[in-house]
Amino acid sequence: MKSRSTTIIGAGVAVAVLGAALVFLYAHNLQGAASAATGNNVGAYVVTTAIPNGTKGTSVSTYVKGLAIPAAARPADALTSISQIADLQALRTINVGEVIATSQFGAAGTLSASTSGLTIPAGKNAITVTSPVPQAVAGFVSAGDLVNIYLTTKIGDPGARLLLSNVTVLAVVPANTPKAAAPAPLTTDVFFTLALSPQEAEKVVFAQTYEALWYGLVHPGDGPATSAGQTPKSLFVP
Repeated sequence: MKSRSTTIIGAGVAVAVLGAALVFLYAHNLQGAASAATGNNVGAYVVTTAIPNGTKGTSVSTYVKGLAIPAAARPADALTSISQIADLQALRTINVGEVIATSQFGAAGTLSASTSGLTIPAGKNAITVTSPVPQAVAGFVSAGDLVNIYLTTKIGDPGARLLLSNVTVLAVVPANTPKAAAPAPLTTDVFFTLALSPQEAEKVVFAQTYEALWYGLVHPGDGPATSAGQTPKSLFVP
């Protein structure tokens, strides 16, 4: 009887061990599947407190935290050590949530194409105009988009004409609305900040002051457009 009891107990222990092993393998497989679905994470320095323009590299550690982020979100020039920028300084304000990269830093006196977070192409001016919602493509224009600008006139020689084509939009902010506000349907005018050459800026400033402007969102990949414009006489000409 004692031998039989021992055998039963031994069999129970064996089943328990086997069950635990199966549970472990199942959990391990689930973890592996989850890792494959979400991709690998990599280490990076992420800004937790905004870094002011001009901050020395030796002070950056107080503004950042080492975190694991998706590999796809890590810039190619992301820092691997704070010592990489020890002798450099921030070339612009680096906002919360940004990954620290070497391109954000340079030697004192280094010229930067970015002004207060606004990157201005060489040879261009940043010009901000305001537009009613319908003329602003109902709020569908975003920073980085290209727009065509149309001039409409009512006095003298009334008509509508293409003023400028493929103008880069640097920033879009609803008028009288904080930039950090949650997205909402636009009901007020929109501020467009555009990248314009000085000559183009003259045209837009004049037209904005004395006439009316409409904006057309350009299909990605389309080249600059040309048009002879429309007047009451040509409006219905085939």
